[in-house]
Amino acid sequence: MADALDLAGLGLLPPDPLGKVIGPGFDGVARGDLASTTPPVAALSSPYLTIEADAVAANIAALQRWCDDRGYLLAPHGKTTMAPQLWSRQVQAGAWGITVATLPQLRVALAFGVRRILLANPLATASAAQRVRDALGDDPRPEILSWVDSEAAVDALAAENGPDLPVLLDIGRPGGRTGVRDLDEARAVVARVRATRGVRLAGSAAYEGAIGGDPSRADIAGFATHVLATHREVVLPVIGPDAYLSIGGSDHLGEVTDGLSDATAADGRVLVRSGVSIAHDDWHYRHAQDQAPPNAPRFRPALRLVATVLAVHDDGVALLDVGRRDAGHDNGLPVPLELWRHGEVLDVSGADQRPVSAMNDQHTFVPSGTFGRQPVVGDLIVLGISHPCTTFDKWRDIVEVDGRLTPDSVAVGLVRTYF
Repeated sequence: MADALDLAGLGLLPPDPLGKVIGPGFDGVARGDLASTTPPVAALSSPYLTIEADAVAANIAALQRWCDDRGYLLAPHGKTTMAPQLWSRQVQAGAWGITVATLPQLRVALAFGVRRILLANPLATASAAQRVRDALGDDPRPEILSWVDSEAAVDALAAENGPDLPVLLDIGRPGGRTGVRDLDEARAVVARVRATRGVRLAGSAAYEGAIGGDPSRADIAGFATHVLATHREVVLPVIGPDAYLSIGGSDHLGEVTDGLSDATAADGRVLVRSGVSIAHDDWHYRHAQDQAPPNAPRFRPALRLVATVLAVHDDGVALLDVGRRDAGHDNGLPVPLELWRHGEVLDVSGADQRPVSAMNDQHTFVPSGTFGRQPVVGDLIVLGISHPCTTFDKWRDIVEVDGRLTPDSVAVGLVRTYF
């Protein structure tokens, strides 16, 4: 069997024999051969999640171009997909590296050969720091950055031997998530870094999406300006223009750009971390994009969930064989897009597309009147999703298709996730 930690070898592996992707021609077939051996995806047993390769490529290019135009580096957040196949496409398109959130995610990135990794959290314990040092000892080429926002977090990284661990000062504000709350805390943490063996200051970082309260666009831009000011006051005097300044998740890239409007090359290298951009969605991030300022990048939804109508009751409410086990539901429910019957697109939902009315663990309720005609048992319903981060993690194999998903689409491969 091919080495599961080799990207080329993934194409030789068959679909998970006990996984959720079930259909004629899939059993035992190498992933790389699916396009020539399998019937159209409409023949698969539902539910199944698809990803449109063209939309993924367009989204990767759009974000990379947006960063390049501003002189920003890009480390897209790998936790969104946990799919090294997709990470590789982002790096090949010009990304500096990949961001992760946890030590297990870091291990996956290292195993698949990612050479620059931003851990957007503190390592926090001596054992976690030792694991990173052990990895660097085996292969000193990777660059692994982590965050610190307290003297205790710095102390956990201390070591007399082994490679220095580069860290970014995490800058927050009162009521937010992590991050130093004021200049005094920032100065104290930087002083502890400089006094601690085995640790090296590499720059600053912040997450504008978790600053607390219900921030407006002006609040987000103001926070980015505050981060830049703290960076200039506390970090730049220590490092100079080689410093990293990492900020920019997926919701507020335009506002962050506004807040950094007077940043120059002398302020260091801005490192953006947007992860959701690669897949986008049909509800939460679609509406965020509609309301974003003109200087924000634009993306296309890439994920489609296909489900079967199991029953129709209560004046036309359709019950589907898909549920919370299959789609994210923390930032909105899936959105019905198309109705397929016997291999044809029979109907599409109206311009005012709305989410389904409810979801259970394994069932979804589609309101009567969603489509121009009434669904019947056996119809396939194509759903857009909301919040890719909590949809990817429900699928080990995702069916990849070229172009827009249709009943005639065939699988050109499977995207493997490692949650």
